[in-house]
Amino acid sequence: MNGYSDFFSFNELTDSSSHPELVAQNRIDAIKFQNAGKRLSKLLESVRHILGDKPLKISSGFRNERLNSAVGSKAKSSAHLRFEAADVIPNGMTIQEAFTALIMAYRGRLLPDLRKVLHEGTWLHIEVNMKVEDHIGFFISKDNNKTWIKVA
Repeated sequence: MNGYSDFFSFNELTDSSSHPELVAQNRIDAIKFQNAGKRLSKLLESVRHILGDKPLKISSGFRNERLNSAVGSKAKSSAHLRFEAADVIPNGMTIQEAFTALIMAYRGRLLPDLRKVLHEGTWLHIEVNMKVEDHIGFFISKDNNKTWIKVA
């Protein structure tokens, strides 16, 4: 179960450095969403490739309700709860550069499984499509993630 894809493992996508005491139960709860987790890891492989084949730091992947609350998420229907999202920090480029590169890749039809990307200041929130034509878009916030503006 650990090898979801070449560069992203189940353990990495279910970890929490800020709340290690919640990781064991988080991993147990993630098992029922493992198909979504595998699909997400494949999308992250594509994102990694588009961003120059450099490592992506996963700051958050699957989060059960307790971990989601502990990290301060206010989204009651967060895609993290269904293993359909990861928060990533690219290596060797700014968040804005990575955001722009992903917009261009999506427009070039290189990310068909991408549902949504949020530019959250110091990381990108990336969501995977779980059904055909599930794409929502690319968004950025200029007020500390209170409101969102669709940019692509």
